[in-house]
Order: sequence, then structure tokens, then C-alpha cells
Amino acid sequence: MLAILQDRRAVKDPEGWREFLGRVMELTDGLVTVVEVCHAVNRMKWGVHSAREQAVLLEPLNELQQRYPAVCFTGPACIDFEFHYVVTALDGVPEGLTLGALSHHLYVDRRGAPENFQGKFSLLEKCSLLRAIAKWSDRCGDEVIVSEVNWPVDGSGVWSPVNATYLPPWRTPHHLNVREDLQGAYMLRYYVIALCSGMVDRVFWWRLVSHGFGLVDERAEDGWRERSGYRMLEYFLKILGKATFLEKISDEDGVYLLKFQTGEEIWMMGWANGRTRTGPLPFRFEEARDALGEPLGAEVELADLPVYFSGVSKAKGAVA
Repeated sequence: MLAILQDRRAVKDPEGWREFLGRVMELTDGLVTVVEVCHAVNRMKWGVHSAREQAVLLEPLNELQQRYPAVCFTGPACIDFEFHYVVTALDGVPEGLTLGALSHHLYVDRRGAPENFQGKFSLLEKCSLLRAIAKWSDRCGDEVIVSEVNWPVDGSGVWSPVNATYLPPWRTPHHLNVREDLQGAYMLRYYVIALCSGMVDRVFWWRLVSHGFGLVDERAEDGWRERSGYRMLEYFLKILGKATFLEKISDEDGVYLLKFQTGEEIWMMGWANGRTRTGPLPFRFEEARDALGEPLGAEVELADLPVYFSGVSKAKGAVA
């Protein structure tokens, strides 16, 4: 996926913007299949001050869609839980243009964990509402893409997006920054909640390399360093990257147990949001491993970091 950002000059010089889009598409022809045009259009700092101005930036897509029929152009690329602006932006899509998918920067880091509620909406409800908007609108396809999400990392100073560009020595760390292991845990939980809901088709982590919020820290003392979230994602993709989600089986408050199938094997992925859950589990399993793939014992506690159970019995029962 390619994301194309704008600034205020793009709005002031639409012909220059048109030429820029054409040049980008020429250079990336055959390399990408999804292109998001515009960025965080409901934030004035990115140069767009109204849905009408965004419509001007989207107008060249009518021609580009005909020239590159294999490319899915997406938008309106709003940010955060401000879906009223998504509706307005979709209504402003130029006549004759239908975006191939609804793409959105659905950040939830200011709520802490992805399961936490903002009013009556956790990540799950936000995804459902976003899908409803996509199905309602005739200016985009039904597919929903979360094109940006992350959690800022504790200790990353001015590189964290929730910190100021200057931090005096006496400044205390921002409470929205999270430990590296929690960043990885929240990322995995976000992925499975969004994708297994059936309401979101794709999720893109922003981004791979960044001192403030990436899965790789490029400013580490000994050179580029993989954060724990990188290794967590690597293990998750290894065991469940091609799995089929079957069901969520836990009704216990704050406890999540999601069942997957790969070939003939049944897996369970479990965690507890902001708490520790002890005691027997409602299924049998042969082996348990932590979020990094390290083996655990027979008595497993569930907490914020996901745990994977292999050899899960289809019938419920006490742990073997």
C-alpha cells in the first residue's frame, strides 16, 4: 500500500498536485496495488481546511483510475474516532469517482488498550461503525482498511507523537506512552479484534522503523534494534498468519479467548485486559507459549501479553 500525503501547497496549486500524483503513479506502476490519496484530512496541520478542498485533491483520480485500473484508490483517510467527518468527506468525493475502499487512520492509543471504551465504543464497535459507513456510502467500496495505527513508546522523548518537540529535563514522561512489550501486545490484540470482527479487511501498522513508535528502533545505541513487538508479530504470523478464525469463547469480563484453525490443528489465543486471570481454562491444550513463542507450564496466567495454546481440544473441559 502506498500513502500519498498533501500539504497546503497542494491545495493552492491543484495543477502541481495533479502532476505530482501522475509522477508518483508512473514511478510506482506495477509495484503497488492500493494507493491512499490524502492524509489526515480532518487535521488542519496537514493543509486541508474543508471537505471541498479535499474534493479538489481527489479530482485527478477520475483520470488515474482509468489509466491504472488494477490499482485500488482509497480514502478519505481521516484520522481518529471522528466518523462524522468521514461521512462529510465521502459526500464530497467528486462526481464520477468511487473509491475502491474506505481507508482510515483508526488510532485508539489515547484510550490505552484497544478493548477500552470511548463512551460506548471500543475498537470493536468503532470497526463496526466504520464498516456501516462504507456500506452506506455510494462513493466507496464496502472494504475497510485501517491504514495507520500505533502506540507511542515510553522513553522515546521528542520522537513520540504524544510528546512536545522540546522536553525540558524536569518534564515527566507522558502517560500515553507505553512499555515496548505493551506496544507489541496492544498491536496483536488490535489486529485480531479488527480482523476477526469481519468489519475490517486490512490493518497496516505505522510504522516498521521509528524511534518513537516503530517495531524497529533506528536510534538504539548499538544500531537498529528489533523491539519486542517485532518479534511478537513475527511469531504471530508464523503460527496464525494463515489461520482461520473460528470463534470467541470467553464470556468472562476482560478475558479474551479466540479460537483459530490451521489445517487440522486448533489454536487458542488468550489474554486479559489490564488484569491477571488465574485458574482452570475452559478447554484442554497440549502446549502453551508466550507472545514471543517461549514455552510455558501447564498452569497459565492470562494478562496483557497474549498467550498461544496449541493442540486445543474441540470439546470443553478442564486443562489436561
